[in-house]
Amino acid sequence: MSFDPVSFLATAVRDDSTEDVRGTRDLLLDALRDGGHDPRVDAAGNVRASRGSGAPHLVFNTHIDTVAPHIPFERDGDRIRGRGSCDAKGPLAALLSAFLDAEWDGEGTLTLAVTPDEEVLSTGAHALMTGDVLPGGPGEAGAEVDPLPAADPPPDAYVVGEPTGLDACTAARGRFEGTIEVSGTAAHAASPESGVNAVSAAGRLLGALETFDTVDAHPQLGEATLVPTGIEGGESTNQVPAGCAITIDRRSVPPETAEGFRSALEAHLRDALDDADGAGSDAD
Repeated sequence: MSFDPVSFLATAVRDDSTEDVRGTRDLLLDALRDGGHDPRVDAAGNVRASRGSGAPHLVFNTHIDTVAPHIPFERDGDRIRGRGSCDAKGPLAALLSAFLDAEWDGEGTLTLAVTPDEEVLSTGAHALMTGDVLPGGPGEAGAEVDPLPAADPPPDAYVVGEPTGLDACTAARGRFEGTIEVSGTAAHAASPESGVNAVSAAGRLLGALETFDTVDAHPQLGEATLVPTGIEGGESTNQVPAGCAITIDRRSVPPETAEGFRSALEAHLRDALDDADGAGSDAD
């Protein structure tokens, strides 16, 4: 039975995968099995299937989760609308069609690797790249879950399905998420001098984030960005807060690495704090 990517897309868009991807994942698994393949769900929730063996190794990758709110399926002639029709169930249908229909003589490896949580934490993609399963990924209740095997051979190249306005891109910014934890000393607000205000220290750190600049602009991707996306601190309205946490979002460009970013940011923020107030910071 030949694969119809348009029918697949229409069915996939009808499924609400803003919080639970199992419906779309089951649709994907069925399509792969109908095509004669043996897909597996690994410990990070990725669906993986391969053709051929040995090098070179090409990976088709995209994701099945969508951002809220769910927008219902509509069709007007050849145009399909609804959440995921563009990002990224449309690319999924195209990559799946290419994977199933490509003429293949068995020389080299073609892998389809579809992640479950690109829109939030990207734990699936992290596992594909590193082999490590991070906490916070989507639950796999009811799924046939495999251990996380290493890619063999290691991938030589990835084709990633994402909306690009039909303009092929050869690079994309990375994403790091972290928490800056600021520690102080609690005291009564009537005697602030007897404590160390972690929220006040966090204010200085917010200013320091705007001056953090350790990597040059990329010729294709432009500047890296660093954005505080959340802040939480204090336990009582009449108390000098002993703790505060700032959530940050980093969109990185080469050659910056996750560890290099963390080390440079920690040093930058510690320099920004006034040693006299005794507050310290930790970045997770």
